Amino acid sequence: MSVSVQIFRSKKQNRAKYRRVAPLFAIFCLILLVGGVYFAPAYQKAESTFGHSLEAITCRASVLLEKVGDFGLGLSWTELATFATLQYGFHCMRGRSLEASLVYSAEARENDLVLGKEIFHERCSGCHGGNGSGGPHAPSLARLNYKRGDSDLSLYKILRDGISGTAMPSFADLSVLERLQATAFLNKMLRWQAPHDSEVEAERRPIHVTAESLLAAGTNPEEWLTYSGSYSGWRHSTLTEITPANVSQLRNLWVKQFVTNDPKLEATPLVIGGVIFTVAPYSDVVALDARTGKQIWEYKRSLPADLPLCCGPVNRGLAVYNDTLFYGSPDGYLVAINANNGTVIWETLVAKSSEMYSMTGAPLVVSRSVVVGVAGSEYGVRGFLAAYDVSTGERQWKFETIPGPGELGHQTWENDAWRNGGGNTWITGSYDPSTDLLYWGVANPSPVFAGDARPGDNLFTNSVIALHASTGKMAWYFQFTPHDEHDWDSAQTPILADLMINGEERKVICWLNRNGFYYILDRVTGEFLHGVPFVKVNWATGLTSAGRPILSAQGKVTMVGQLTEPGIDGGTNWQNPAFDQKRGLVFVPAALGTSLYTNVPPDKVVREPNGFYSGSSWSIASKQVTRAVRALDAATGQQRWEYISSPSGGQYSGLLSTEGGLVFGAAAGDIFALDAETGREVWRLPLGGNTVSPPISFAIDGRQVIAITAGQALFVFGL
Repeated sequence: MSVSVQIFRSKKQNRAKYRRVAPLFAIFCLILLVGGVYFAPAYQKAESTFGHSLEAITCRASVLLEKVGDFGLGLSWTELATFATLQYGFHCMRGRSLEASLVYSAEARENDLVLGKEIFHERCSGCHGGNGSGGPHAPSLARLNYKRGDSDLSLYKILRDGISGTAMPSFADLSVLERLQATAFLNKMLRWQAPHDSEVEAERRPIHVTAESLLAAGTNPEEWLTYSGSYSGWRHSTLTEITPANVSQLRNLWVKQFVTNDPKLEATPLVIGGVIFTVAPYSDVVALDARTGKQIWEYKRSLPADLPLCCGPVNRGLAVYNDTLFYGSPDGYLVAINANNGTVIWETLVAKSSEMYSMTGAPLVVSRSVVVGVAGSEYGVRGFLAAYDVSTGERQWKFETIPGPGELGHQTWENDAWRNGGGNTWITGSYDPSTDLLYWGVANPSPVFAGDARPGDNLFTNSVIALHASTGKMAWYFQFTPHDEHDWDSAQTPILADLMINGEERKVICWLNRNGFYYILDRVTGEFLHGVPFVKVNWATGLTSAGRPILSAQGKVTMVGQLTEPGIDGGTNWQNPAFDQKRGLVFVPAALGTSLYTNVPPDKVVREPNGFYSGSSWSIASKQVTRAVRALDAATGQQRWEYISSPSGGQYSGLLSTEGGLVFGAAAGDIFALDAETGREVWRLPLGGNTVSPPISFAIDGRQVIAITAGQALFVFGL
C-alpha cells in the first residue's frame, strides 16, 4: 500500500490542484528551509544516510504539498509534523514513498519499546493475548504476514482508525508518538517472537531432500540447499521482495551468538524446511529455527589441538541428501549426521591430519555420492578429490591432482618434484547434470614461492579439472597459471552459464581467477574462449590464443624481489562471485593491491618446524589493499561498474545477487547492498565483527530474508 510522493499526476484535475496550491507550496518550502536550522537534529540522520539535508528538506516539502493538494495522503497536519521532525525513524528522500520513509520500528530506542509494550498489554492483550498469540475473537500477531500490510505506516493507521467490520477498535485517543511506540513493539518485538516449543515441534516437518530437489535448487528460492545455492555456482536468489527501493527498511530479526573464542565464521548455512544448519567455529554443527534462531540440536566434535591449519580454524559448510547432513571435519573425517536430531550415522577417514592434511571446504552431493576435497598445500601434501557413498561412507573413487609416474601430466614435474605435493581442493566445485561433469578448482604447488625447486608447469595445480561424476575419470583440464610462484591458487567457485560468444550460444564455465584474469571456457570440452584482466595485472602482458599467460618481467619471482600486481590476496581469493543471468553480469569481490615477492635458492628451501613449506620471505608492499566489488559483462569481461567496499582492506565476504536487483556483500565489519544495475550503495550496516562468510537469501513464512555471519554471530534481516 505504497503512498507516492510524486507531485505531478497525469489527470487533469490533479494538475489543476497543483496550480491552486503552488503559492502555498512556495511558502511551505520557505518555512521548511528556515526551520531546517531549528530542526537540524531531525535531519542529521537523513543527511548521513541519504545525502544533503537540503534534499531531506525538499522531500518533506513534497510530502506536505501532497497534504495541501489533498492527494489522499490520509494523515493529519499533526501526524505529518510529528513524522517530519522525528530525530530517528524517518528517512525522507525524493522518489521514496512516505511508507518507505517511515522506519520507526527499525530504530526505536529501548525506552520506546518498553512504552510500546505497556500500551500493548493495556489496550491489546485483552483480545490478542498477553503474548500476542491470539484469542477467540482476534488473530495471532506473533507471525510474519499481516493481511492489511506490514509497514510501520500500515500498522500505525490500523491503530489510529481500527478495522471496519471487525472487533479491532480505533485508538484515536493515543498520541502520534504512542501509536508509533506501539507499532515499534508490534513490528520489532512481537511479530517475530518464537512460538511455544510444542507448536514448533508440531509444525516442523522431518528433513528430506531428494536428488530432484538438489537438481532444482536454483529454482526453489525458499531454501538454500547447497554451498553455492545451486549446482551452477551462481549464488543468486530469485526472490524479489527486497529491492533497491525498500532495502533500507531491512531490520534485524534475530541474532544467534555462538559460544566460541574464534574470531570469524566462514561457513555458508544450509536452509531446509524452516531450519538453518551451519558449522559454528569450527567443529560444531548446529540446527537453528529459522524464525527465531533458537537452537534445535547441536553436534559437538572434539579435535586435536595441533591440527595443521595454515589459515586458522575454519570450516565452510555442509551438504545434505535425504535426511542426512555431511560434514568435512578439520581433522580429516567425513561425518554423516542425522539432520532431524544431530546423531552420527557414520564417519569415515578421508585424510590423516598426522600427515598434514585437513578439511575445510563444504562437501557437494551429486546423485548418491558426496564429494569432498582436502586442504594442506602449504604443508606439501599431495592433493586429491574423492567421492563417498551417501548411505555407507564407502569410498567410490579418488582423483589425485598431482600425477604420479605414468599418469597424465607427470612429465610437468621435473626432478621428481611431484613428491613436493600441493594441488589441494579446498573450495567446493560445481556440477552440470546435463554432462555429468564435476568442475573443481585446484590449489597451488608446493613449495609455493620457490619455483626453482619444481621446474615445469606442475599440473594439475592452479587448474580447473572436469571429472565424470560417476567415475572420477578426467574429461578435461585447463591450467590458469602454469608454474605458479605467487600463491594464485584456483580455489574459486566455478560459474556455469549459457552465454552468447561470438554470435553462438555456448555452454561455458566462467572463472574469476586469483591471478587477476577472467576466463570463459567451453564447459563440455575445456576449450579456451576468452580471457581479460578484471584487476590491474603486471605479471603478464596478456594471454595467448590458447589462454596461456604471456609473462612480463615482473612474472618471475627472484631473491631480490619483484613488486607484483595483483598482490598476495590475488585479484580475488576464495570468496565467491555471483552471477545474475537476467542482467548478464558477473559480480566479483576484488582485491586491489601489490606485493613484493621473494624466494630463496632451491638448496635453502626447508620445511619450518610446524611443517609449513613455502620457500619464501614475501611481504606485502606499502600500497594498502583496497576491497571492491566489480560488475563485469559475463560474455566479454568488460567492467560495468565498481564499488569500493573497503578502502582500508580488512576481512571481506563473497557476494549474493538477487532477482530483486540487489548485490549483497560485506567488508570490514559492514554488510552492504548495491543496486545491481549501477553499483550504487543503497544500504549499509555495521555488524561489529569480521565479515568473511557470504550472505544468503531464503524465505521465512513466504517473506524474503537475508542471513550473514559476522564475528561470532549469525544475523538474519527482513523487512
